[in-house]
Amino acid sequence: MASSRSIRFKITALLVIPLLSLAALWIFGAAVTTRESANLLSVSALYDNIGRPAEDLTIALQHEHVLSAEYLGARSQRNRDALIEQRQRTDEYRERMRRLALGPDAQQALSTPAMRTGFADAMAAMDRLDATRSAVDVGSVDLPALTREFAKFSDAMQRLVTSMSVVNDVSIQQRTRGLIAMAYSKEFLTRERALASGALIAGRTMHPTERRLFARLVTTRRFLFDQALTELPAGVREPFATLAASGSFHRLTAMEDALLAGPGLEYSHEQLRSITDEVDGSYQRTLTQAGETLVAAARPMAVGSFVRAGIAGVLGLLAVVTSLIVAVRVGSGLSRELRELRNSATDLAGVRLPRLIDRLRRGEQVDADAEAPPITVRSTTTEVRDVGTAFGTVQRTAVHSAAEQARVRDTSGKVLRNLARRNQTLLQAQLKVLDGLQRSVEDPDILRELFRVDHLTTRMRRHAEGLVVLAGGNPGRTYRDDVAAIDALRAAVAEVEDYTRVRVLPMPNVTIARDAAADVIHLCAELVENATRFSPAATDVTVRGELVARGLAVEIEDRGLGLTDEEQWALNAKLSSPPEFDPTETDRLGLHVVARLAARHDIRVELRASAYGGTTAIVLLPDSLTTVHRADTTRPPIRALTPVPTPDARTSVPARLPAPDPGAETSDPTPLPDPETQASGPAHLPGKAPKPGDAAPDPSSPSESSDSPDSSGSAGSTGSPGGGLPRRVRKKSPAAQPQWERPGTPEERSPEEARALLSSLQSGWRRGRAAGEQDGEEV
Repeated sequence: MASSRSIRFKITALLVIPLLSLAALWIFGAAVTTRESANLLSVSALYDNIGRPAEDLTIALQHEHVLSAEYLGARSQRNRDALIEQRQRTDEYRERMRRLALGPDAQQALSTPAMRTGFADAMAAMDRLDATRSAVDVGSVDLPALTREFAKFSDAMQRLVTSMSVVNDVSIQQRTRGLIAMAYSKEFLTRERALASGALIAGRTMHPTERRLFARLVTTRRFLFDQALTELPAGVREPFATLAASGSFHRLTAMEDALLAGPGLEYSHEQLRSITDEVDGSYQRTLTQAGETLVAAARPMAVGSFVRAGIAGVLGLLAVVTSLIVAVRVGSGLSRELRELRNSATDLAGVRLPRLIDRLRRGEQVDADAEAPPITVRSTTTEVRDVGTAFGTVQRTAVHSAAEQARVRDTSGKVLRNLARRNQTLLQAQLKVLDGLQRSVEDPDILRELFRVDHLTTRMRRHAEGLVVLAGGNPGRTYRDDVAAIDALRAAVAEVEDYTRVRVLPMPNVTIARDAAADVIHLCAELVENATRFSPAATDVTVRGELVARGLAVEIEDRGLGLTDEEQWALNAKLSSPPEFDPTETDRLGLHVVARLAARHDIRVELRASAYGGTTAIVLLPDSLTTVHRADTTRPPIRALTPVPTPDARTSVPARLPAPDPGAETSDPTPLPDPETQASGPAHLPGKAPKPGDAAPDPSSPSESSDSPDSSGSAGSTGSPGGGLPRRVRKKSPAAQPQWERPGTPEERSPEEARALLSSLQSGWRRGRAAGEQDGEEV
């Protein structure tokens, strides 16, 4: 997170965070002091609105506790009447406390969460008082359970009082803690008094459970009284010491010892009430007097605390402001110097260096020293000047390195292009040699093997051209005339290893510009190769074309496993905007070639998911590269540039026209029908060789044209002596315009024409063998 911040932000954070910490400490100290002073000032409001009503309610609950225990023991009407009267007084005190505590003064005085929580718990405990009263009325509770129930009410009230007495003044805190302990001691006196009264009024001794509870109550009361007496300051301790030395207190102690030692029947209920009423009254008067004294002493202490807090706050504020001014001046200067240094470095990395690299990539001559002037920073800080000098050194090194890398990259590209062109020259010579062998050999087996070598050589030539494209060059293979789309796609299929799985469907009557025909064939060959490689061997790859509003759309569809959405998105991004070729990236080099060729001719290539689960590559050839011909335009016979399948291949390219019979005397190629006529003919299914007569109807069949003046040949082909192989004109494109007059002498054929002719011958041989096998089976 911090690494994405600006220099100004980091400098500001470096200076401001300590200042904020100091300011936070000052604010915290002032707030605490002010809050404690306010708490001291609000002691009077708390005592009048909550403390005094809570004290009165606690006394009423203690009396109701004793009367409820006596009613459980005697079950007399007199005790019942006294209990009902006390309950009414308790309810009055409860409503008075609720009314005063919910007033605005009391709610404002409840300034801390502990106070508000204690008040809510006390009110919730008071709401459960009616359930306890019902249990007493029906007699479903015994004396120990009654003691525990009333203890919940008293404990809630004591917690409320404790939460209101939390202050940081040592003297007040000491007094408050001692008085709270004394109030708890009085509460335990009420509990042991109620337990003993319930047993004595019934004229019985306490049960073992009651006696154990009574012993705990007596022990706790005495402990709390002694502890509070030692914690109280001298001015507050004397009234409680006088109480402890009184005769009534000693009689209470003697009675407790007697009840603990034996049955305790020597004390009557009236004696118990007399002793405990006297001690309880003295207890309560002493507590009330000490509480009022404490509240009266809190106001002057609060005023003094306010004065001290104000002085400390002013001094702290002056210190914070002074530190802030000094820090801002120092930080602003340093931030300005670093900002200038950052701007210089940003200009180098984002403007000058990329511009220099682009110029070097375009082959321009660049003066590295002139493009890397020294970085100057106006700074009074030694370290900042040193950093500026270091950036200048880095700048010069980066510029020289970029120039050297550009030179090395250009040299490497030239070496790769040179090697690739040498391979092209050798492969072209090899194709010529193979062409001569194919024209001189008539043995079908030897021709089949020659075609395999020819096919491998053609693929090697395509890979050599791909290397030239990746190295930034132009393959150099061009055609003298525009090429028909169907011929271009068949030529592309012929350059693929697994060509027998490819089905080329009928195409519109469209020709491709001669300047782009070779690159289009190469592009489609790479996509078809990719489709056959990444799909099962038992499936077909379909190639179809269709005229669209913006040109000719060619779809190459496979039935493989397809691509994930992430892979498809990444490949489409690479095809639409080809990145600079990285020699270390060896996967899918064909797509790099496709992207380069598509960008060169403004061809759009996109990969999409196929309905068969595979991938469909859509190639959109723009109008500038295609020419649409009318369906009735006279076209010369075009040889199908489809490679010859091996004997064990399962099919030829789909929708391929039937080749001439090897035993026929004529060597004229089969004319290619118009797209509309071809589309109406039966398409050959994969895996089934077409029978003689399955070809699409043609306006001018070879038999009909043999007697005409134009039946002597096309595209420079001529019959060889003795029914030999046909001859072709060298360097003629697959879509070359026909020559309607037979030349006087046979012309040399190009390797592409020889390969296409051999493909047609071998297709005819396969159909003949298939027909012969079927006739034999029928016999």
